[in-house]
Parts: sequence; C-alpha cells; structure tokens
Amino acid sequence: MPTYEYKCIECSDVFEEMHGVNETVDSCPRCGGRVRRLFHPVGIIFKGSGFYKTDSRSASDNGGNGASPAKAEKGSEKVGEKIAAGED
Repeated sequence: MPTYEYKCIECSDVFEEMHGVNETVDSCPRCGGRVRRLFHPVGIIFKGSGFYKTDSRSASDNGGNGASPAKAEKGSEKVGEKIAAGED
C-alpha cells in the first residue's frame, strides 16, 4: 500500500497515512480538522549507458534551420532597415 502525506488546514500538522489508492483521509488525527493531501515531485534517475550530453539532436536534425534565435532576429532587423530606407 502507498504512503500519503497530509496537512491539516486548521492546526498545520503534517502526518503520513498508509492506505489504498481509492481511500482518503477526511480528518486530522490531532484536532479532527479538515486535511489536504500533499504532493511532491518525483525524482528521476537515469541508469545505464547512453545518457550523455552528446546524445541530444542537433538543430539541423530536429527540423530547425540551424540558426540560433539571436541570428534570426539580426537578419530580420536588416530587412526592416532596408524597407525603412526604401531599398528593395
């Protein structure tokens, strides 16, 4: 059975309860007040070979044009300057 962590809304007591997935805890064992279930992020551990920085795709492999966003912005600025100056 999984262990769940709860916090009382009234007395702020934090406690753990072990129960089935379809069961709930309705009241605090300390004061009898309403409780909320606490959620925590799950840690991820990558095990085995093949998890390296170089395993990710390059910009040309994922459908990108290979240019960084900064380079793309500079190119669009030049086009805007030409239009403002009346050049084509």
